Amino acid sequence: MKSIKNKIIVFSILATLIPSLGLGILSFQQNEAMISENVTRELRALANHASRELDLWIKDQIHIARELSTSKILIEGLSVTNQPQKKKFTTQQKVLEHYLKSVHRKLETIRELTVIDTDGVIIASNVESPAPVILPQDWPESASIHGDVVVPPHWDKHYTTATLSISIPILSVDDFILGALIVTFDLRNIQSNLKDTIKSPPGEVLLLDKDGNVMLTSGNPLYSDNNNTVSLDPTLLKRLQDNPGEYEIFEGLLKEKVIGLAYMSKKPPLTIIANRSYQSVYATWEQQRNLFIGLISAILLMVTTIALQMSRAIVVPLQRLINATEKIVKGDLNVELTITQRDELGQLTLIFNQMTDKLRQNQVEITAASAAMQQKNQLLETLSITDSLTGLYNRNKLNLILKDQLARYERNKRSFAVLMIDVDYFKTLNDSLGHIAGDEILAAVARKISQCIRSVDFAARYGGDEFIIVLTETTVDEAMKTAERLRSHVASIDCLTINEEVKVTLSIGIIECEPEDTSLTILLSRVDSALYQAKHAGRNQAYCIQPKSCSTPS
Repeated sequence: MKSIKNKIIVFSILATLIPSLGLGILSFQQNEAMISENVTRELRALANHASRELDLWIKDQIHIARELSTSKILIEGLSVTNQPQKKKFTTQQKVLEHYLKSVHRKLETIRELTVIDTDGVIIASNVESPAPVILPQDWPESASIHGDVVVPPHWDKHYTTATLSISIPILSVDDFILGALIVTFDLRNIQSNLKDTIKSPPGEVLLLDKDGNVMLTSGNPLYSDNNNTVSLDPTLLKRLQDNPGEYEIFEGLLKEKVIGLAYMSKKPPLTIIANRSYQSVYATWEQQRNLFIGLISAILLMVTTIALQMSRAIVVPLQRLINATEKIVKGDLNVELTITQRDELGQLTLIFNQMTDKLRQNQVEITAASAAMQQKNQLLETLSITDSLTGLYNRNKLNLILKDQLARYERNKRSFAVLMIDVDYFKTLNDSLGHIAGDEILAAVARKISQCIRSVDFAARYGGDEFIIVLTETTVDEAMKTAERLRSHVASIDCLTINEEVKVTLSIGIIECEPEDTSLTILLSRVDSALYQAKHAGRNQAYCIQPKSCSTPS
């Protein structure tokens, strides 16, 4: 077992257990998916059965209410109440109330019978205090002989049960609407029909009103008897309603884990939820899963024990190599490993020591080359932004400086001044003294400029014999002082080329940045105009353009 190859082969043999684990997990996942499909199908069948039974029951009750609305007593009673005779109205009202009470005693599904006129005024009822009824605004134009739900299914605290109110128009013999019969049905009568105890699959059906409160269930009385505060979590209910027919695992009303799905009914507006205990569905599956997990855990423990013993023989030498590599990464090349094995790891250690020797040799060469390269890079960076003759910034760097200053001014409105400088009659000096002397004069002027400005200011050669100075956070009045100081410094320059002193004068244009300077072109155009004014006024002077178009030459 000295060879790493043999150790890897042994470990690979043990690793063949992994496919069996994968197949086992896949099998359990497929079983779980099959169970989920079966449960979903059964819950959908349960919910569909409850929905059909509810529709049939409501249709039967509407049929009963429609039959009642055609009663001769109701028609004649409403016909009389629409007449102005008060005595006849009172008598007929009592007749209607007696009739409604007698009908109520015969029909167990009805909780309340109320007769109203076309204005919604209650004429008669089987109870002393009937619930007020709000008819649609366009009633009776929209009245239908089929019946309209005026009070959707809800939990009635007075009757301690779920109720539903339906309005049926009462028509005269010539089909003229006299009023309406409001019938309040007790939904508890549908409870036994929500689920067929023989044919329906296991599970339970819940009826919820539009607010998510549980009104009825197909079985457990804890959900319905005098408990009108039971409701589902609004987030859960919204999720079920948004995905009708799709099952969800959640906490049931008895705080147990259940699987359920929902169907929406628009007429009447309510939610039908079919659910089933999670434990009853997945009990056997969970038992097999736990057994499988226990078996796999035992196998994994055995494999881990063997793998740990095998890995120790591999990891310990590799750890020494890793520690030595970390030292090399940190810059310590004085690393030498002892070869203790004659297998592949021993060969790797030998090669590592050879690599370390080579790195030590290369480090000296790289350090020398890096120092030389750094010096060249610094030189190139300097040359890229400076003018070779004067040592000031060049035109490209000047453009970047001015753009940056304009951006700063736009952000914080801190003013800066710009000076454009021209050496007076430089062409004449150049022609009379020679180009070499002319270059010396320009370099001398550049040195004077550098001496007259602050460390936070910028100076650049604009082109030929023109220079530009950028004075940060400076007004034109302060810039004028700098310009005069500069003119006095360059009044005479010693020219070594011709061995004599040369008189040099400067024309300087000065501006202060203003809001109208929205671009580099506008700014340079304004300072160039100020320089032109200085030249036009006779040269050897500074001319500034005051803010708000007020300029004062000097």
